[in-house]
Amino acid sequence: MSSTAYCYTSAKDSHVFSIFLKNTRQHNELSQEQFCLHLREQSSLFYNLDTITVSRWERGVNIPSLAKQAEIVELYNHELVDIYGKDNEFLNECTKLLALPINKRKSTHPYYRNDEYRIEEIDNKHPCFHLILGMILQYEGNPCLSLDEIDSQRRQLGELKISVATAFGGQIIGHCLFMETRSHTILELLNFKVNLQDISRLNVKGQTNAVLVLSSAGATTQVENSLMSVYMNFFASQKHLTYLSFSVCDDSLIKKLNGVKLSPFKIKSVTKGKNKIDITSFLVSRSEVMANRFLLKLAVISPSNLNQIIDLGVKGKQAR
Repeated sequence: MSSTAYCYTSAKDSHVFSIFLKNTRQHNELSQEQFCLHLREQSSLFYNLDTITVSRWERGVNIPSLAKQAEIVELYNHELVDIYGKDNEFLNECTKLLALPINKRKSTHPYYRNDEYRIEEIDNKHPCFHLILGMILQYEGNPCLSLDEIDSQRRQLGELKISVATAFGGQIIGHCLFMETRSHTILELLNFKVNLQDISRLNVKGQTNAVLVLSSAGATTQVENSLMSVYMNFFASQKHLTYLSFSVCDDSLIKKLNGVKLSPFKIKSVTKGKNKIDITSFLVSRSEVMANRFLLKLAVISPSNLNQIIDLGVKGKQAR
């Protein structure tokens, strides 16, 4: 089936997916009955689909689950992130994840009070790269992420992507550490057959199909979500990436991922000195990312939108 460009109306009752569905069906010159039959043939998700349901979807009477939406748009060479990224109502929902309501803006963090902050990408050429990377690895406390002589390995660590949120005086109030790699390498890491030191020596250019998140944290929920949107948007915008994985020890991030209904792939207890550390891993397919409302909201936030949301949040705070 061929894909088509889709447009959006300003009608309040027009759901963005309803418009896509109807436009796609008409572009492919299918009746609702033919369209229904095609979906039933392509996926078990639609084994009992009927034309009445298709009609209700197109009219926006009700909307299928995100899992079904993701399946449908994929059949027609689109993704939900492309559709919802142009929907103002959905983008407003996304903004709420990054800009907390006024009565909830007060931070309980010991040194950060929701002052102005910015997010900066730190590559391996940055003068503070080895210091920031070392700080992140120490924060995470994951034995699988140990590195020897970080500063002398800058070239090997070029695949690592770091973003930091900094407030007044350059105070770091959040970070994320992730990398583009192969799903096979991720599975080896999750099964504790390799560590970050081994991964850094691999040459995977042109062979990547996955994003591995190694650490993600923020002083407040607002900052935390802002940093998550960095790698979620990166993952969504790179169409060749088919898997998203987390391998982390941070209890707050693990709780957050569990809260948005992601199931751990593996939990491994490792002894480090006198301490026992649990490393929790998550492995999510691209279609599962698109079908998760929280992750989809973060994925549609482009870097330019992220900066605008942060700026608006700061201006709103200053106006009060």
